[in-house]
Amino acid sequence: MSDLHIYAFGHALVDEEYSISEALLQSLGIAKNHRTLIDYQRSSTLRQRASTEGNLNTRTGGGSGANTLATAALLGANCHFSCLLGNDSEGQFYQQQLLDSGISTDQNSFQESGHTGVCLVLLTPDAARTMNTYVGITDYIGPKHLNIPALQQAQWVYIEGHLLIAESGFLAALKARDEARRLGKKIAVNFCDPAVVRLCRERLAILLDEPVDLLFCNEEEAAIWAQSDHPEDAESAMHRLANSWALTRGEHGARVFDGTVTHQVDALKVNAVSTLGAGDTFAGAFLYGLVSGLNYAQAGHLASLAAAELVQQSGPRLSKNQLEKVKNQFYG
Repeated sequence: MSDLHIYAFGHALVDEEYSISEALLQSLGIAKNHRTLIDYQRSSTLRQRASTEGNLNTRTGGGSGANTLATAALLGANCHFSCLLGNDSEGQFYQQQLLDSGISTDQNSFQESGHTGVCLVLLTPDAARTMNTYVGITDYIGPKHLNIPALQQAQWVYIEGHLLIAESGFLAALKARDEARRLGKKIAVNFCDPAVVRLCRERLAILLDEPVDLLFCNEEEAAIWAQSDHPEDAESAMHRLANSWALTRGEHGARVFDGTVTHQVDALKVNAVSTLGAGDTFAGAFLYGLVSGLNYAQAGHLASLAAAELVQQSGPRLSKNQLEKVKNQFYG
């Protein structure tokens, strides 16, 4: 593990996307286009109905941190991910997904009590995506679940914003930050979701009490944090939080600050099907670029290519073949 590039820990969710009819969505009593947290029984009921009355499109490991590492690992980075899984078929599937992506993980990830989290995405004919998430055992990840030896070996420690929603995850993030600082490791933080910035502002301020090495966010998250719609205010706020940052802007590309210069990264013109996982893919490709010796402008361009490839499909991750295509585009 001495050549470990990135260590991360976070939420482990199996993502399942089903195509269903509008009538089924209504009969299930689900608010269209909304993200809803549900319990295990409700999750089981929805999955059973969706599988018998709809069509399964994709099933993959998910969670923001894991999605980021999957991109980085499949591109060639050495990565380790700590998480909590139920001792069930979903947990076995999730662990295999990590291993298939080339991500090492902890032997004690499986918990005897509790179930693996599942994010159910219901796709109606109008292309609307309605998400119902059972967080499961992953909601309890805390400081004791960090793999400190792996963290000590890594060049980068990556912290996903979703962890800050639960007290235990917040404490784990603080412990990882403190250990990384003590050892002189580079720290990357991803806001992950506008809801995280709204709900966890105080915790984010504590986590980012001193500038981290790298911050990932999108323009909506940056605007919420800066409490301003002016791009220059958002960028000024990013400067106070991090020594370098990457600000994604959808079809307008991204802006990346390398500590001295801000670079504009143009977006590719593609027919977007879904933006689910685009930010995670961008972050993973960007981190791979940095650990492989690219400068910030080059890493931003590689990350933009990867994100453009992702949004043309359903599902939050790219395959190894797709990422090889991205590398060929970049290096070719």
